[in-house]
Amino acid sequence: MSDADEDVEVRSAPTFTAPTIWQRLAPIAIPLAVIALALSVWAVVRVSASDTNSAALPGDPKVRVCNAFKMVATMQARNDLAPPDAGLALIGGGDYLLRQLDAETPARLADAVRAFARDLQDVGMNALAGVPYSDPRQAARQAEGDFDRKQLVDLCT
Repeated sequence: MSDADEDVEVRSAPTFTAPTIWQRLAPIAIPLAVIALALSVWAVVRVSASDTNSAALPGDPKVRVCNAFKMVATMQARNDLAPPDAGLALIGGGDYLLRQLDAETPARLADAVRAFARDLQDVGMNALAGVPYSDPRQAARQAEGDFDRKQLVDLCT
């Protein structure tokens, strides 16, 4: 090759390539994905915000809740369950009471049920953890539960 050939720069003619379908859809796809994500988040938030307790349960709310309370109070008073079973029964009783509440339950009754259910579950969980009923803190939990039970007796009469 000569020196003259080295100075010659070979340029090819510019070529035009048509954009692919994906290149044409990219400007649309990103906003579409953002909208889809926003709708998904909105749907999840909306579903989780609608609490199951907001749906009306069948029957008169006071009668339903008070009947459930009487059943749980009877179970609690039996005292013939072995310690692990007693703890599970208390936890289950608290959960059962809470599931009887809905938006139609009178506020004072609902608050008293929540307090009593919390007491039952606290005593039950501590019993399952091996805390004896003679423990001063467990005795205090039971006394608080008895106080809340008496409030429910008054509200349900």
